[in-house]
Amino acid sequence: MTVRQVLRKDMHMGYRFAKEVPVQCNTERNLVLRQQYSLRILPLLESGKRIINVDESWLSQTRFLRRTWVPSDSPSTFRAKQVAPRISLLLALDTEGHIWSALTQVNTDADVMTLFLRHLAR
Repeated sequence: MTVRQVLRKDMHMGYRFAKEVPVQCNTERNLVLRQQYSLRILPLLESGKRIINVDESWLSQTRFLRRTWVPSDSPSTFRAKQVAPRISLLLALDTEGHIWSALTQVNTDADVMTLFLRHLAR
């Protein structure tokens, strides 16, 4: 009997695509905060103010998990805190369509964000 047969028949597992999900997902608190942000930002947009949205993200260099064995009645999701080297991306987009970006190979901390915001302010 192969490992596959044992996993499928004896342990009732399936081999499915793995999906990474955010740790906090859409908690009630996050949904309320997004709603409060929208209520404050919409009047500014209607008055013609220029809004610059700044966000940070990253590309993992070491996570290549595509499929995983899981029980048939369970989702194939996982949470992982990435500590390996990665490429961090800082991006700013304004309401006029201008884009500013920066790539780094370090985690974005207060110093990196401050430097980006200084250049953005210029």
